Amino acid sequence: MSKKRSKKKEIPESVIAGGDIKERTEAESTSSEPQEESGPYVREKLRWNVIRFLLFLTMFLFLVLGRSAQWVTVEWGDLTLDEVIFTMTQPLKGTDSGIIWSYTRYSLIGPVLITVLLFVVYQVFLKAKQPPKAKKTLDEYGRKVRLAPVLTDEEKAVLKADYEKKNRPLIARCRQLLLPCLTVIAVIFGSIQMRALWNKLGVSQHIESLGEKSTYIEDNYVDPAVTKLTFPKKKRNLIYIFLESMEVSYTDTESGGLFEDNYMPSLTKLAREYEDFSGSESTILDGGNALKYSTWTMAGMFAATSGLPLKIPIEINGVGTNFMNTQDSFFPNLTTIGDILSKEGYTMDMCFGSDATFGGRRLYFSTHGNFTFHDWKYYTENGELPKGYKVWWGFEDEKLFDFAKTRLTELGSQDEPFDFTLLTVDTHYPEGYVCKLCGDDYEEQYANVIYCSDRQVSEFVEWIQQQDWYENTTVVLSGDHPTMNKSFCAGATYDYRRKVYTCYMNAAVEPERDEYREFATIDNFPTTLAAMGVKIEGDRLGLGTNLFSSLDTIVERDGLDFVNTELQKSSDWMDEHSNLKKVKADISYMDYNPENSSIRIELKNVTSEAVDGFRTSLHMYGYTVNGSDYVSWTNSVEEKPGVHVVTIQIPTDQAFDGRIKIQPHCLIDGVRGIHLDTHYYYLKYDEGGGNVEAYQCNKYGEKLKPKKKTFSQKVKGWLNNLGL
Repeated sequence: MSKKRSKKKEIPESVIAGGDIKERTEAESTSSEPQEESGPYVREKLRWNVIRFLLFLTMFLFLVLGRSAQWVTVEWGDLTLDEVIFTMTQPLKGTDSGIIWSYTRYSLIGPVLITVLLFVVYQVFLKAKQPPKAKKTLDEYGRKVRLAPVLTDEEKAVLKADYEKKNRPLIARCRQLLLPCLTVIAVIFGSIQMRALWNKLGVSQHIESLGEKSTYIEDNYVDPAVTKLTFPKKKRNLIYIFLESMEVSYTDTESGGLFEDNYMPSLTKLAREYEDFSGSESTILDGGNALKYSTWTMAGMFAATSGLPLKIPIEINGVGTNFMNTQDSFFPNLTTIGDILSKEGYTMDMCFGSDATFGGRRLYFSTHGNFTFHDWKYYTENGELPKGYKVWWGFEDEKLFDFAKTRLTELGSQDEPFDFTLLTVDTHYPEGYVCKLCGDDYEEQYANVIYCSDRQVSEFVEWIQQQDWYENTTVVLSGDHPTMNKSFCAGATYDYRRKVYTCYMNAAVEPERDEYREFATIDNFPTTLAAMGVKIEGDRLGLGTNLFSSLDTIVERDGLDFVNTELQKSSDWMDEHSNLKKVKADISYMDYNPENSSIRIELKNVTSEAVDGFRTSLHMYGYTVNGSDYVSWTNSVEEKPGVHVVTIQIPTDQAFDGRIKIQPHCLIDGVRGIHLDTHYYYLKYDEGGGNVEAYQCNKYGEKLKPKKKTFSQKVKGWLNNLGL
């Protein structure tokens, strides 16, 4: 049986062979008028639109990249790659909206306006009007051809006049060169800015250092567990106040700061009256350098209490440094000041205006010192704050100091010595929190917040000094790290060292060296013990040096740049002591249930004992609420021991056709930790949820193929079918 052949009319051989030109031309023009290559009545070829689109896109992307690089440099402080990545990935609310708006305003609005303006100029003033598209048809040989558009005389006149105007030599040349030239300029601008940021962050050196190993930490580490420490007969109390983002730079130039006005006059007075290790002849305040891996809050507190940088990669085995709360332990084999004081019979207490669990603080200070925590969670659960009360990161410093006074009064009435640690929060990046005590003394909000914090801290210190137990109490005031608000400290020159504020009050000893010292926050560990009257054999603990002694610090001995270079290199010793464990769980994603418009997820066999639940995010691309893609969070329910279930409710108030993203996260004591997985579904339904089409897919929307069963699974299935 022969196959049917197409009825398409055969092309004459003479036309195919390219014989008689006149004959071929006549054959080609039987069904349409011959098309000109260009002219007022001929539409531009599609390829030119594609080329222009690619040029516009390239220009826009490089403008955004360039401005983004500038924003990172302007926005954040003395940049380190770890600090930038930490800030970009931090999960908690409080600063996220400020960061997003700052980035949008600086990096996106300008490129969008430039691109839109250029597009309008190009379309209105440079590009000739285009005739309407004519329909395609088949010629007598079965080929698709587009007929010439049918135009009225008036339309032809308009098109011809515009064509002649737009093809004047100057306009034509501008049309040819403007967009390519501006794209090249944008590429150069973006490349220069990205390269500058690359060099500023030291990305090349960071990448190179990942392949280099250093024994600097273990070679210089002095283990407190085997170092002789002699406490005075009457043990002194310790009050350690970590001041969020507080640095010497906030003072006036006469005091070593960056400003005409001194935004922290009270703290400056305290540093001069007591001890900041600047020497008796110096008018410039001294402070601690924040070494590599000591430039965010948890890292700063870790450095000051252990004498070590928090040197764990941004992510190792799936664990980020901001999510140490997912671990079962926090450098369990180290001995810190918390371990030492707890062993000596001190009552250990901490007070935060945020959740102590964030960043692993609860885990660290529970492991090392068995501290009691009075934090945002504690005060909202015991009724001293309204349930659900939350401003900024938890509650403002005004309330923090009142709570601290109450707790210190209780501790001071006991017979045992106490260690009370406080962490302020109002001066946190990006612009600080304006409480009701803040004035309007300066134009910048951050300056007003710093000035307000300075006043509150000094008043709190005055209250401490009025207590009966102050005589036997050492008070340490120290910034946790330099601020990440780069724009506020934009006056810093390349050789200016931004140091965290440091002041030791009512110390039991005097410094042996009356001179300006170069030190780091790691030196606070042995220096704090020395200020409490503890005699330290060798005057060194961790990588830190007792600043009351005559011994050089490692920064004085080796230089800041050398120390930071060595710390940036890989350290097997630190990796071993970190004891990080990968956090994972077995996750089962069920198919979409159209009956109740939900997706069920089961999680079990989680590898971290610290995980007590899960929280899952849902992101629906194209399902818009108030102009933004729909996002929701759903907590898990433990159906039976070790088996957690998340039932995600899908909204159906509007029709949807698109891809959704689901990300399960760990919950540690109610605080979100690292995300464990990312999974996608394709959903299509009408308003109200009817006419459903749904399947699990990859990030490109391609339907996932069912996993093939292993041989053992097949055998198990056969046995089950046989009833065995």
